[in-house]
Amino acid sequence: MPVQRRNDEQVNLLKPDFQGRYESGFSWRTACSMYQALTGLRAFWPMSASGSTGAAIDQSGHARTASYNGNPTYNFDGLAPYIRFDGVGDYLSVADGAGIDITGTETIIAAGHRGITLGGWFRPEDTTNNQGLITKWSAAAGNYSYALRLRGDVANDPVRFIISDDGTNTDNVSSGAYSANTWQFMAGRFNDADAGEELAVWLNGTKTTAATARASIFSGNADLYIGSDMPGNLYTGRGSLVFLCAAALADATVWAIYQHTRALFKV
Repeated sequence: MPVQRRNDEQVNLLKPDFQGRYESGFSWRTACSMYQALTGLRAFWPMSASGSTGAAIDQSGHARTASYNGNPTYNFDGLAPYIRFDGVGDYLSVADGAGIDITGTETIIAAGHRGITLGGWFRPEDTTNNQGLITKWSAAAGNYSYALRLRGDVANDPVRFIISDDGTNTDNVSSGAYSANTWQFMAGRFNDADAGEELAVWLNGTKTTAATARASIFSGNADLYIGSDMPGNLYTGRGSLVFLCAAALADATVWAIYQHTRALFKV
């Protein structure tokens, strides 16, 4: 039986008639609807919609508007919307509330998929400092919950995802080195039923895992910050399509987020 071989020239010829999978326009017009279909979605800030005084508007339907602090600026890179933080007083914040007090044990989520997943697209400009990306974390021990950070201040410049189950003691998982001045997809996940309990962090399409004995996340009263924590450890760079879910999304789902949005960021 003859084997049909891929004809790359024919594929290119047909692109005006058939939608390519890796195409920024396709990614742009489908990105928000994809995020809105995530299980356990608690907040989604694409950084496209902003209020008259700069607040980032939540597109999840929960109205978790992120307050504007400092003077970050909204802009776009090609078709990708983003907010840029300058590392000097710039961050977004959401007041503490039940919807973001995610413990990872919510019984409204099916067993096996309880946890937390959070992330977004980021373009860092600093590889030397500890910087908060998405955090619910206080300055003093006793009120730590969850945090996705850039750790440019430690060896290998990892993206690090951290949780605490009692507000003080923590476990974490670290990725490989992130880069400056390039868009990268970064996400963290806690799953309370994956091989016991598991932490995971993604840097673009690469997943790194670590075991943890912690079976839940502390429900503290810290605010949630984007581009900071405490608020301190300020982030310098751009952020886009930031999301928070009260569920441990499947590997395939996180992979799909990355694959279906990366053309938007020319990755």
